[in-house]
Amino acid sequence: MIILACVAGEPKCMTARVAEAHFTSVEACEARIDTITASMTRELGQRPELKGREVTYDVSCMNRKQLQDTFGIADRNA
Repeated sequence: MIILACVAGEPKCMTARVAEAHFTSVEACEARIDTITASMTRELGQRPELKGREVTYDVSCMNRKQLQDTFGIADRNA
């Protein structure tokens, strides 16, 4: 699954991939998603030009290629 972090006013969103095959419970998956979104929030918070802007998160089952082709979403690790 893919986690999207979109900042209001920014043309592209950040993404992080989560390999859900390793989770044995919904709680474990949710905890991993929470950890990743907290990390993304910290990373975005370190950019002064983004301070005060709203960030929305979404979880998608699209792979990275589908996200790039459909929405032009940049990979967080790129």
